[in-house]
Amino acid sequence: MTFRIGTPHARGAGYFINDQKLASRQEADIRTCTHCQSIIKMQEWRTDGAWCSKCNAPICSQPYCVAKTARYGCVPFVQEITAAANAAAKLEQFIKIAGLDSPDPQQPIVTG
Repeated sequence: MTFRIGTPHARGAGYFINDQKLASRQEADIRTCTHCQSIIKMQEWRTDGAWCSKCNAPICSQPYCVAKTARYGCVPFVQEITAAANAAAKLEQFIKIAGLDSPDPQQPIVTG
């Protein structure tokens, strides 16, 4: 499999060549879905793909991606990564402020 990035006729697109066997060679223009990062073959997308008008980019035809976009609106993959990183930083800060990161393990309570 070969991927060439940056074909001149489509911004942000690439070119896929399946060169396993010459008889079954496949070629296609590709892009990634801005919402889930799956690979979209543009020729197949033309028949059953979807379009996000907010980020002005094609999205894949996976039922999950289309339904998520219809329900929550445009949520690009980069925005999801940023939100996860911010949540992890806030959790780490909370643990530090609450004193839950103490190096001493909890002593067992012995009743008897």
